[in-house]
Amino acid sequence: MSSYQWEAQLSKVLQAGQSSVIILHGNVRDYFQNGDQFLKLKDYLFNQVLSDRDYQFFYDPQAGIQFNDPKAREDYFKSLQGYDAYHKTNFAQNPPKQPGPAFSLIENISKLRLIDKASVAGVINYLDQIVPSLEQGRLSDEMRYILVAIDKWAQNQAFLENNLSFFLIVENLAKIDKSITRNPFIPRIFIEHPNEENRAAFVNTEKTAGLEVELSNEAIGKLTSGLNLIQISRLFAYLKTNKMKLTMEALKELKKQFIEAECYGLLEFVEPKFNLEYIAGHTQAKKMLRDSARAIARGKTRYLPMGYLICGPVGTGKTFLTSCFAGEVGIPVVKFLNFRSQWQGATEANLEKILNLLKAIHPVVVMIDEADAFLGNRDMQGDSGTSSRIFASLAAFMGDTTYRGKIIWFLMTSRPDLLPIDLKRQGRAEEHIALFHAQNDTEEEALFLALSKKNKIDADGLSFVKARDQGQRFSGADIEAIIVRARLQSQLDDEEKLSQKTLTTVAQNFLSPNYAVETELQIMIAIRECTNKTLIPENYQKMLGSDVTAKINELKSMLKEH
Repeated sequence: MSSYQWEAQLSKVLQAGQSSVIILHGNVRDYFQNGDQFLKLKDYLFNQVLSDRDYQFFYDPQAGIQFNDPKAREDYFKSLQGYDAYHKTNFAQNPPKQPGPAFSLIENISKLRLIDKASVAGVINYLDQIVPSLEQGRLSDEMRYILVAIDKWAQNQAFLENNLSFFLIVENLAKIDKSITRNPFIPRIFIEHPNEENRAAFVNTEKTAGLEVELSNEAIGKLTSGLNLIQISRLFAYLKTNKMKLTMEALKELKKQFIEAECYGLLEFVEPKFNLEYIAGHTQAKKMLRDSARAIARGKTRYLPMGYLICGPVGTGKTFLTSCFAGEVGIPVVKFLNFRSQWQGATEANLEKILNLLKAIHPVVVMIDEADAFLGNRDMQGDSGTSSRIFASLAAFMGDTTYRGKIIWFLMTSRPDLLPIDLKRQGRAEEHIALFHAQNDTEEEALFLALSKKNKIDADGLSFVKARDQGQRFSGADIEAIIVRARLQSQLDDEEKLSQKTLTTVAQNFLSPNYAVETELQIMIAIRECTNKTLIPENYQKMLGSDVTAKINELKSMLKEH
């Protein structure tokens, strides 16, 4: 039985005789284990999956049509002489590498093998360089010819009956013409990243002479989730070249660098400096997140929420709370960066790359800040449908329950009403955690001490409540700004530590931008979105749903929002 899921799926497709054309995508540039050997995909296919085929060839636009078997190569050149005689070409002397003529020759030699009743396997690599994703008006005649040829091959009954198969290799489906990826006659098989067992077996065969290793092969296999075997080999080479030890710290740092490089800077690993101990207030929210962290630590992830929506007015610490959860949970945490591009097909390819990587590195927490602006919606127009397709792909992936407890989403926004319902429903961002400003002096004082600790400022003996004007309230962001400004002033005044006098002076001179209506709107929206009553401050819990909605409509009207 195959150790690779994709190979088992491929065997079923071949046995069922579904199509003569099969797309292999995903981790296609890696090594694959064949006994004690690790082979590139082409060689693995020929040696392990398609070894019973009588005739094997492979093609890419740089190498042209190639053969491992000398007899097959000899037959190919003989067939070129006949082709030249009929088509008045000179291919026997100078075999073409360009896709158009090469595909014509591939079809010709395949039909000749039918006459011989020989089974055939052809691997066509770098499909994205042969039929890239372009608008229909930009397709060349050569590309149109190739697209028609692939479609005909897929439905050719004689090819199916005689075990004649073409395997199209591409890393990202989004980079090839959509008429191929949407063709119902062409199966698409995703090649996953190596699992822990594959990685440990590869490490066992890698030469580590001259490298001081502090970890077992099994530990390395476990810690390298998200890396493919080529990256692991390069990681070892880097350590040897720089005469570094293979320690857990070195491995984690290099893994982070390799994965970020693979994603072209589209994904960033978050290195949390704090945990939930640094959060003041938000008691119930912290409890919910701590419970999730404990479940992850114990491996009890089957019933974890698929994701969290963290909402509340500006300045309540949504991003900081999520970052502190990252410090609590002990698994990789990544942050989406801007993956959109102006180039045709690049945005979809970038997202495909990111999602494939998330599948490989789980368990993982994914943070998306300002989610309402970042994610868009199904109805976005003006970019030939790219944004709506991106949204649909992301929403489908977020809702895939296969990854419950493996990929945990955190969507942060102060305006969750602008976030499409598709992403907020159960099965996606299931748990809606609402955060609010400090409601009383005790909460505000605790927040002051926590933010002082975060900024490494000695606040022992100081009181923020006494420093500010009585009756005045500040957001967490305002309090942090006051603390930082006060400490700067105290240093300029050569104070050894922040004094109550300096804190009071800065606090009473601080003017927070006054967005009262906007802030109240954000509070009302957070109340309506919240999925746990205990998160809502007591003074708001008496408001009925209809009252909250009416207040939201009133505030939106004041702001001239629809």
